[in-house]
Amino acid sequence: MSNDGNRTPRVLVIALAEAAPDLVFNWARQGILPFLGELIRVGVSGTTVCPEPFITPQMWGSILTGTGPGHHGVFDFWQRRADGRFGEIDSTHLKAPPFWHRIAAAGLRCGIVNLPLTYPPDDLPGFMISGQDAPGAYRLIARPMGLFDQLVARFGPYPLKEIFPGGRRKDEYLNLLESNTQRWSDILEYLVGRSDWDFFMTFSSTTAMAQHYFWADMESNDPDNPFATVVQQAYVALDRMIGRLTEAAGPNTQVFVISECGAGPLRFGVEINNWLEHEGFLVHKQGLGPDSGVERRSLFAALRREAQARLPLSAQARLNRHLRPLNTWLENRIYASDIDWTRTTAYARGKEGQIFINLKGREPHGIVAPGREYEQVRDRLIEQLLALEDPDDGTAAVTAAVRSEDYYDGSYVRLAPDVVVCWRNGEYMPNESRSRGRGVFVERWRDSMSWPTSGSHRAGGLLIAAGPDIRRGADLSGAGILDLAPTWLAALGLSAPESFHGRVLSQVFEPTASARITASTEVG
Repeated sequence: MSNDGNRTPRVLVIALAEAAPDLVFNWARQGILPFLGELIRVGVSGTTVCPEPFITPQMWGSILTGTGPGHHGVFDFWQRRADGRFGEIDSTHLKAPPFWHRIAAAGLRCGIVNLPLTYPPDDLPGFMISGQDAPGAYRLIARPMGLFDQLVARFGPYPLKEIFPGGRRKDEYLNLLESNTQRWSDILEYLVGRSDWDFFMTFSSTTAMAQHYFWADMESNDPDNPFATVVQQAYVALDRMIGRLTEAAGPNTQVFVISECGAGPLRFGVEINNWLEHEGFLVHKQGLGPDSGVERRSLFAALRREAQARLPLSAQARLNRHLRPLNTWLENRIYASDIDWTRTTAYARGKEGQIFINLKGREPHGIVAPGREYEQVRDRLIEQLLALEDPDDGTAAVTAAVRSEDYYDGSYVRLAPDVVVCWRNGEYMPNESRSRGRGVFVERWRDSMSWPTSGSHRAGGLLIAAGPDIRRGADLSGAGILDLAPTWLAALGLSAPESFHGRVLSQVFEPTASARITASTEVG
């Protein structure tokens, strides 16, 4: 890759969900991922550190806004509102502007495709197509809307949800990950090949899907296991996609490949509310079956899964759009229905077992008085969480349990859970099934899937960069996810807003380019 005269390079960012750096670097060295291997050879590579908890919207809120969760206000997929009830989040929940507003204000054009927290889409110079927080694949997820029509006319139904939310047999995934990536590659190659962008960023969840469901197969010693190479196949398909997009972008493009965090094996799923019940914080109503709420949710999920398996994609889009408010109502009704709120002092909701106090005046049925009683409940929660042991080896499963105001800073800490739980090395993940009576440490099942997960998250994310003005072989140790957006802005010759908490990774750039970037991005 060589610089095209003195023109500022364009910037292409490809985000691979939860891509594990050790897998990438190992397979690149072996020649299994030749395109990524070439980017590593001619550019810089390393890892970023993501702070716990590893919750996708929390991490992506930080990447997009350059601020911590207490400033951007997004903590989970389902978040407590001011009235104490929970709802699904989307881009409207971000309390800080995403970095592309700075790019647009400078008169540069963006292509933003399939990123988390992008529904409804922004009107930008360039184009934007919302990601998985959109309720369905229809014209309103794109700006300009005519772009959506162009893609459908050229490529058929738009694959908004990629391979989620699932609902297929395990053997279907032997080819599904690769075929979906191929389809996305066709669409993205077309979009990247357009001339109307200076900054382009896209996201693929294929790596996350493969690792969550096939990590144990990858580590299996069974030579006849047909799923042993599914994770590697997913990376190979994405490697080919990266090669196509890099070629389509042209030589005057800086290419960044990132992940928000890494991945590794899962030890256990965790039923946090079962633990809270065992410790006396939560009380379930008597007379209900142990899985009464789960059964109703499962019925809804089964109907949705069956519809997704049988309906064409166009009908699925309409279904998703209409089912979203119904799903929100159902989730709140089901979750609350089997808990005796008159005797419950704490409960858990969300993806990573974050814990909320049933606070009087804040929760719909709060019983814990603010002040001394509230703090006493939190103190007891923290003490008992830190004593929670792995049933196999007897070691602590929780490395930190912290009051939210001690863990986060910013104006929106009030939206955070009352106790932030950090699980040892990301090896434990709370169960989405919320099934009663199954113990605390269990297999982790995801709604709509027919076999348990076996992979989870790790703190170390991937960072690779190559192209004009990118240094070869620089040390990227110590980088954080808050440093990504300032670095992309700097590559475009722009300064980061004062609200950003990260720094420009100047070691990414050649010394002469780094000096020029530093001069051009100084705040006057």
